[in-house]
Amino acid sequence: MPALRICTVTDGLDAVLRVAALLSAAGEEASRTDLRLNMAQEALAAAQPGAFDLIVLATGTDGRSPDMLRALAQRAIGLGPAVLLCAPEEPLPAGLPAGLRVLRGPPFPSGSPETILTAALPAAPAPTPPAPLPADGGRGRLGRLLARLSRHPAAGATPLPDIAATEAAAAPPRVHVIQPSSGGTGATTFSVNLAVALAERLRPAGDGPAVCLIDLNPQFGSVGSCFDLPENSQLRDAYRNIRRIDAEVFDACLQHPLPGVAVLQTPTEIMPFDALGAGPVGELIALGRAAAPVVVIDMPHCIADWAEQVFVEADRIWCPGALDVRGARNARLLGALLEAAAPACPAGHILTRAPLRRSSEWEEDRAAFETATGRPLSAILPEGGPQVTAAGNAGTPLCRSHPKNPLARQIRAFAARIALPVPDPGKG
Repeated sequence: MPALRICTVTDGLDAVLRVAALLSAAGEEASRTDLRLNMAQEALAAAQPGAFDLIVLATGTDGRSPDMLRALAQRAIGLGPAVLLCAPEEPLPAGLPAGLRVLRGPPFPSGSPETILTAALPAAPAPTPPAPLPADGGRGRLGRLLARLSRHPAAGATPLPDIAATEAAAAPPRVHVIQPSSGGTGATTFSVNLAVALAERLRPAGDGPAVCLIDLNPQFGSVGSCFDLPENSQLRDAYRNIRRIDAEVFDACLQHPLPGVAVLQTPTEIMPFDALGAGPVGELIALGRAAAPVVVIDMPHCIADWAEQVFVEADRIWCPGALDVRGARNARLLGALLEAAAPACPAGHILTRAPLRRSSEWEEDRAAFETATGRPLSAILPEGGPQVTAAGNAGTPLCRSHPKNPLARQIRAFAARIALPVPDPGKG
């Protein structure tokens, strides 16, 4: 008789011990495929239906990854019998697919997969979440936003006024979020040089920084490389205990590569996106606001579950994108997502890598891009050429190493149109 084919998906030590207890109780010879939660989506997507006799899902008890768990559970039940292991009193995440079985323990029943599945209870389908977000910008989960996005495309979005008119009519923004619509758009280059340009304009009293630049890409963040920053050993420890970060730890992790600029880089080791969480991210932004009059946040090009917290905290959201079909499509989807997450702070789309000499055909494509996104562009940034690469390799922001570069000039011009908050004379 062939060995049972079992796939396990775990997240954390508690989950591993729970799976071990179940398999020990089962006692049958089995060929196992063991996956970590953050790696399982790709692996299960490549699997064929019937590839496993039993799929066992087990996550930690801190509730860090409900959206990822829901997606994995939906994929798992399409491949074969699937069971979710939970602690006896652990609450179930909302929205689990109805075909998933839930088994609480240990102890667990012994016997075949059929015995295990018989002992498990079906996951009750969650009610459909309400379409509108709370008027106060509530912190709903990303799944609710994606559901709303699927029902409300961005084509009917209200066009943004010109940035100068927006800044003149609104309170000076303090938190600028840079959310690229795809990879390779130069978003980090824009984030870094925007922070430098704003710091040059805003010089607070005392010795405190004018701008706090926060890198929120936990996997391939490169803000630190743009300033040639050494790794901060305290930073690694802080991220390992991110839920306990306070002002003292935050200040110890900041580095000051240029006058007026404080940088919170990411550790050099790669972390899963769900290692952050909405609560810690919100606390990082609050600490950044306390550290400097202006905060610039460099986001990854993918949307993490905690991204909604960032969007709700933002005063301005800038979305760099390329002038191509993918860029227009992604910008449209991203604009709708941001409109649902932060309706009072609509996205400003920024076109990057524009040619210095623009043909009539390019202008037609630009107009089509604006039509596709439903919003006029907030800025058009030119291609910076080899000097951008040279500045990155040297670990010096373009605005400092090559101030006359066309891209550096345009970023400074963009920063000059942004209203600045009045610094607190008591800081520093």
